[in-house]
Parts: sequence; C-alpha cells; structure tokens
Amino acid sequence: MATNRHWAQVRKTLEQNLLCDSLKGRVRYFATRYRKAHDNLGRVCVLVDDKEILNIPFSVEYKVIAGTYKLDCDRSLGELYDMVAKGFGDQGLFAPWDFGISLDEFLSNSISQSLESSGWIVRMLAIMDRRVGKRTLEKIKPSVASLPEWLQYFYKLRLDSESLLTQ
Repeated sequence: MATNRHWAQVRKTLEQNLLCDSLKGRVRYFATRYRKAHDNLGRVCVLVDDKEILNIPFSVEYKVIAGTYKLDCDRSLGELYDMVAKGFGDQGLFAPWDFGISLDEFLSNSISQSLESSGWIVRMLAIMDRRVGKRTLEKIKPSVASLPEWLQYFYKLRLDSESLLTQ
C-alpha cells in the first residue's frame, strides 16, 4: 500500500472509523500479496455482504499494457497508457496499486474533494464514508446514472442503506 501503513491498520480505518453506520458489517476490504510472484503483486477486493463486488487483480496491468501497444497514434506511451487505463477504470478494472494511490488521495483530501475526484476508486470510498450526510446524498442522487455501472452499484448501495433510493 502506498499509505506506508500496515494493511490491518488501513482496513480498520476504512471498515470501522470511516464507513457509515448503515454499511458497517456489510462492506469489507480484502488485500493479499503473492510473495512468490516475480513482482510481489497481489489483489485487492471490496466485498459487500460477503460477495466480491470489486476485484482488483494484478493481471489487469498486463491488459492495460497490451491495450496501450495495440494503439497506433502519435501520442506518447504515457498518454496512451493513461487513455487505456481510463477505459479499463470505467469498466471497474484497476491494478492493485491504483487502490493504494486512490486510498492515499482519499485519506489526504476532504470528503467534498473526494466526492468530486476524477478517480473512480476515490469516489467509491467517499460515497461510503460516514462524513457524507443525507443532504449531500440527496444532492448526489440525480448524477448517479452518469457514473460507470460498477460505481453506480456503490452509490445505490449507500442510498439504499440510508432509505433514500426510492424517494
């Protein structure tokens, strides 16, 4: 994790300190590292009611790189990579370090900045945060349909947990 903290500490912060009361016990975070892998990577998951909703495996990075090299245009490799990675992110596909980078951004920004972040993972973490109140949720509700489908799930989960989805 890019946060320079142990995963147990980060998980406790996310699940116990920052998660809204209506989702406590329902949302869990899971991370593992494959130490015998050549690059020591692993995966991160977000579980809701013990089902993997967002799975962030290390293999996505290879798909992003392959997609980058398939493009034939006059942009730099970095620009192409960012473009392909954004497309994957819209589908809910990220590399494990994207979670760490997003977590750092989420923990260092205000909740309002996190809710407006261009990073989808940051917004996912923010919508489930206890600092987001019902008035803010009511303001956000009309824009949910414009989000990627995988992210809509988390917004609807939070709205439903606060009994705001049907209103």
